[in-house]
Amino acid sequence: MKLPSNVFLVGFMGSGKTTTGKELAKMLGFRFLDTDQLIEQTSGKEIKAVFEEKGENYFRSEESRIIKSLNTKKNYVISTGGGAWLFEENRVELLKSGWCVWLKVSPEKALKRLGAHIHLRPLLASSADPLKTIKALLSERDKIYSIAHTSIDTNDKNPKEVAFEIIKKLKEEKPIDLPPMQE
Repeated sequence: MKLPSNVFLVGFMGSGKTTTGKELAKMLGFRFLDTDQLIEQTSGKEIKAVFEEKGENYFRSEESRIIKSLNTKKNYVISTGGGAWLFEENRVELLKSGWCVWLKVSPEKALKRLGAHIHLRPLLASSADPLKTIKALLSERDKIYSIAHTSIDTNDKNPKEVAFEIIKKLKEEKPIDLPPMQE
């Protein structure tokens, strides 16, 4: 049985989920959604402010609510927050709602990509040693991220290259029905 025609991008912050997702959506002729942006739209606040004002539990609850609402979507590329995949209820929902691709990134590359925006990341903003924090978080999360249907290494690749690799895997593995695409 084929999965619904959605592609979910999961992985750590700085792995390229949003930028790759936008590229991939264009290439596939799909629509693009970012769960963090949906939370920002519904709350009227940036993620950092949601964490600070309402706490992580509220944020995770909103994230789960949004993920549950995605099961009716079709022909979407959806970028999830870095922590969304860590919760079993979210994983179960995502795995049945589309093809889940783990975008793998090294700690060093994640830190470099986050660069000047690290202060916007609640889990890193107050860290005295962001690289050490990223290494610890990735060490905890890699086993959980590996549950995704497939993975792509994003190190030393731009979003377009990663999107092409995802399309190549889509064509090889055929987990979802794709609309006709231009070659």
